[in-house]
Amino acid sequence: NAESLYSPPAKEELQDDLRQQMLRIPYEDLEEQMEALRYFKKAHVLRVAASELKGTLPLMKVSDYLTWIAEVVLDSVLQMAWRSLTARYGHPSARDSAGQAAFLIVGYGKLGGIELGYGSDLDLVFLYDAAPRGVTDGAKSIDNLVFFTRLGQRIIHLLTATTPSGTLYEVDMRLRPSGNAGLLVSSLDAFAE
Repeated sequence: NAESLYSPPAKEELQDDLRQQMLRIPYEDLEEQMEALRYFKKAHVLRVAASELKGTLPLMKVSDYLTWIAEVVLDSVLQMAWRSLTARYGHPSARDSAGQAAFLIVGYGKLGGIELGYGSDLDLVFLYDAAPRGVTDGAKSIDNLVFFTRLGQRIIHLLTATTPSGTLYEVDMRLRPSGNAGLLVSSLDAFAE
């Protein structure tokens, strides 16, 4: 649609668009979900590029929109990975009985600086907050650290796996506290220390 091609949507509209697309796909159809994410990204990057070429989107706003697309995709990928792992292992135990375990994706580099370009990779750091020696509450329980490590691995897989539509994003995890030599995920306490 030429009317919408030259006016990329705001972040809230991106979130709503992707949410609606993902609701149409059965929960267990991971391949179709991955294809939908790749199509979503390509369609919206095309809108940004067309708007930039047409002059309806100032150059300084291009990186904002590209960053919003990445943030919306990351949020969806995190939800997919979380649902998959909690269905298998249950929820990780929280620090205290009143709280919930939490997972955070921190964007560094161009993502964190809201400066993404068309070919930018994502510099990510994964943090979690949960009971240090806790386990998940599922029938097949695992340690919290193992759960969050698998969650990080799953997120990376969903972003970098090659499908007929290509990859979503290249991911760079070298900026985490211990670089490539350290754990894939860090607890909030260890990160603060």
